[in-house]
Amino acid sequence: MTIMKNRIKGLFVIFLMLGNLLAFAQNITINGVITAEDDGFPLPGANVIVKGMSIGASANFDGEYTLEVPNEDAILIFSYQGFSSREVTVGTQRTINIALRTDVNELDEVVIIGYGSTTKKDLTGSIATIKSEDLEAVRSTTADDFVQGRVSGVLLTQTSGQPGGATSVRIRGSSSINASNEPLYVIDGFPVDNNSDNLSAGVAEGPSINALSTLSANDIASIDVLKDASATAIYGSRGANGVIIITTKRGLNGEVQINYDTYVGVSKVIQKLDVLDASQFAFYVNESRYNGSGEPRFYTDPNSFGAGTDWQDEIFRTAITKSHDLSIKGGNQDIKYAISGSYLDQEGVVIETDFKRYNFRVNLDFKATEKLSIENSLSLNKTDFNTARTETTGGTEVASSAITGAYQFNPLLPVFDPEGNYTKGNFIVQNDGTFVNDVNNIQEQIPNFPSPVAYQNLSESQGKATRILDNLAIKWDFAEKFQLKTTLGVDMNISEQFYFRTEEIDFGNTPGAFAAQAKNTATSYLAETTVTYTNTFSNRHRLNALVGASWQDFNIETLSGNALGFPTENFGSNNLGLGLNPGVNSNIIESRLISYFGRVNYILDNKYIFTVTSRVDGSSKFGDGNKYGFFPSGAFAWNVSEEEFLQDSGLYLKLRLGYGIIGNESIAPYSSQSTFKPTYHSFNDNAVVGQLPSTPANSALKWERTEQYNVGLDLGFFNDRLGLTIDAYQKNTDDLLLNLQVPSQTGYIQSVVNAGSVRNQGVELGINAQLFQGGFNWDVNLTGAYNKNKILDLAGLDNIPTGFGILGISNWQLLEEGGEIGAFYGYVSDGIIQLDDDPATTPTFATDTFTPGERKYKDLNGDGVIDADNDRTFIGNPIPEYTFGINNTVTWNNWDLNVFMQGVYGNEIANFNRINLENLNGQGNVLLEAFSNRWTPENPSNTYTRAADGPRNIVFSDNYVEDGSYLRLKSATLGYSISSKFLSKMNINKLRLYATGKNLFTITNYSGVDPEVSFGGQNNNLSAGADFGGYPTSRTYLLGLNINF
Repeated sequence: MTIMKNRIKGLFVIFLMLGNLLAFAQNITINGVITAEDDGFPLPGANVIVKGMSIGASANFDGEYTLEVPNEDAILIFSYQGFSSREVTVGTQRTINIALRTDVNELDEVVIIGYGSTTKKDLTGSIATIKSEDLEAVRSTTADDFVQGRVSGVLLTQTSGQPGGATSVRIRGSSSINASNEPLYVIDGFPVDNNSDNLSAGVAEGPSINALSTLSANDIASIDVLKDASATAIYGSRGANGVIIITTKRGLNGEVQINYDTYVGVSKVIQKLDVLDASQFAFYVNESRYNGSGEPRFYTDPNSFGAGTDWQDEIFRTAITKSHDLSIKGGNQDIKYAISGSYLDQEGVVIETDFKRYNFRVNLDFKATEKLSIENSLSLNKTDFNTARTETTGGTEVASSAITGAYQFNPLLPVFDPEGNYTKGNFIVQNDGTFVNDVNNIQEQIPNFPSPVAYQNLSESQGKATRILDNLAIKWDFAEKFQLKTTLGVDMNISEQFYFRTEEIDFGNTPGAFAAQAKNTATSYLAETTVTYTNTFSNRHRLNALVGASWQDFNIETLSGNALGFPTENFGSNNLGLGLNPGVNSNIIESRLISYFGRVNYILDNKYIFTVTSRVDGSSKFGDGNKYGFFPSGAFAWNVSEEEFLQDSGLYLKLRLGYGIIGNESIAPYSSQSTFKPTYHSFNDNAVVGQLPSTPANSALKWERTEQYNVGLDLGFFNDRLGLTIDAYQKNTDDLLLNLQVPSQTGYIQSVVNAGSVRNQGVELGINAQLFQGGFNWDVNLTGAYNKNKILDLAGLDNIPTGFGILGISNWQLLEEGGEIGAFYGYVSDGIIQLDDDPATTPTFATDTFTPGERKYKDLNGDGVIDADNDRTFIGNPIPEYTFGINNTVTWNNWDLNVFMQGVYGNEIANFNRINLENLNGQGNVLLEAFSNRWTPENPSNTYTRAADGPRNIVFSDNYVEDGSYLRLKSATLGYSISSKFLSKMNINKLRLYATGKNLFTITNYSGVDPEVSFGGQNNNLSAGADFGGYPTSRTYLLGLNINF
């Protein structure tokens, strides 16, 4: 028995040891969290199995899992419905956190179209989509900034670097000369007015503020850009310039999700102009006086002045930007909500400029019954801003602009005089370095204008705006396959601007201080009803039909006042009644649009797709016989990849054809009616107010009509890892709405008529490539577009001069059949007159004399005299022929990197800034390059003129027209998401740190501060590409934090 017991004990010990060894071999415990890669949220129910075995586990509600594997060579497969599976070898890891990537086929992604949605594979028109995850890589204060370079065929130009400044957006070129070329914006189903002129209070010194700057980027779920007529015809008269549909984020069914995003950044001007310092300026003044008037040199020791004042350093600063954004989403089966609030505080790189924005948004979805649901989108926005007068508009006040003043102001002068007052342009620096306020010495003085620092610190240009946008939609499934939707909405924008200029910085043409106030209330009411029918027959036929009616009312009320010569400046602009000659103006502008529309979409066997759309618009803006317009379109797409011979090839191929007629009614109300303007006359020695005819009635005035053709090709290779989209189009716009000057004997000033036609032709290309997938992911998106603009006809009104007066120069653009909208028109430079040139064969202006060192021009008609009628020609085009963008997104483990480059090619810029900065007349400062390489008898330059004071014939020539092409690193963002194991104890789903750089470098031949330049705000059809010294673009660096709870 004892022996048996010992044997049993021995066997028990052996089995126990073997069991422990087996247990040790099989008891490798792995745990972790399974989340979604795009938003970091846990994936409850996600599966993890050991490859080749029946061992597996499921994640709990928090995405957590625990699994025992046999050994370190085990391979785990993580999967979840709608996401790509991932395989990971265990190795020495004991905690494996996995982020799964969404596996939605790109062709099945939802695309928002007018009054509905579809999938990408069912599209017949040309539509581009930017998703919320694409927006997260960019930090921008305006919603329209996201389309720049990311959508082919869209040209976005920042018309001002001022915080909150307006942008100019052109989709497939410019089709109109005097009417607006801006696209229609639709926010959550509400067509909004983004015309900055309509929404601005309009104080003369005020900026052009972007109406979309009230929208927080973090609220946006997607941006869809509708480009061709078959896509935009559902919007009829407002679809000619394209449509941008912005959809904001909505609630979801599930646990509450809280997201907080914050960042802080610094900005500086991307470039300064290299002008003369004090010593160089003294040399320059000496030489210009001696060469011009023959006076002796004023400064005996120019070097003694040193560097002097760098006015660019005085007016430009390092600006701070701070942003906070908080959103809460959640809900259940019956009610869903998305609530967000944000605050942006953005300093401008010019002193005394800034932009503050406060946003609050509530999106609610309520399911009242199985057949009745209600949606409401409410946003409240408030903005406050301080601005700078940045661009010269004419006359001699070139330095009254803070920016041009920084380039041109006298570097010999300090900021303050000995008494602590700001110096002015008429202060004369003596030979010993002292200076006096030499008001009366006209011969010696530089023009009397304030320094840029004085202008910014002694003037106030403030504004504030409040916007309320509410859109209520009621959906009723009143019968099987049928849905009735009624929408009621209001968009109210209240804008106020205040301007005050102290007496100390008057320009000599107004006595004392000047003040102005303005208030603008723009309100739009919307009522729409649609009925939609959707059905599928025999699994072969899919039909979607929509009919609807829309009514939208527009009302703009303005009130403004101004005065000058105040006895006290203590009240600023808040007591206009104290001033002299107070002026008051008020106005009410009303217009209305009534529409009826419909669309039928039919799909056969998922192969053949037909879309027919029509809309009838009635506008109060046009004549009695032309108030209504009919805008039809049709499109066909053949999904070739659904044919049997391609079904298993891994190739996606779709052909698209589209045609449509769309309109443009973007002109001022009452343009078809006779209008008058008030005027003052003397009657019996008393001033009386009368009415002066302004525009004659035109009952025949009608819509601009755009006929557009589109051919498209969609390709997908390697199961859509490589995608290619090509579109070719032609847009012909007839019955242009033109503002024409009329003979003065008619008693009128101008008239709006339908005359002429314009054509835009182009090709667009989009490439999407998933270069790498798995642990290391690299996606590349490329866009490119070509557009050619041509004026076909001006109805006998050829050679229409345009271009407002600036520096004594006018009509620097010309509209001509065969030309392009906004083309530059001027003289052709022929170098510099040299000492050995023959006066008899060197053509000059009739008012000029032959002077070596002055600029000469080509005598195009050979009559020996340079004159405006015969010796000017087209010398440049401001519209780029090519636009392109390259977007790279890389993710690896917890790291993400986005690099975006954007550029244009084939356009010119009219650098009016150089006209002053190269006019070596001894008054304002000039470019170092121009003075260092000026003409002298010893240096017979053929590029820059001599330095000489006195009058000089300033004309616009190709000498000031430069290549505007550029390639810019628009943004780069590097992010890191903290590992989940450190966050789960704090109930944080995701914590991401990121750093962003914007406008990091630019490759260009343009000599100005920035090639992305345009003058005149959004509606700059005839002043695009002109550089008058606008608010400079800044380079920005941001550090941010994003947290998901």
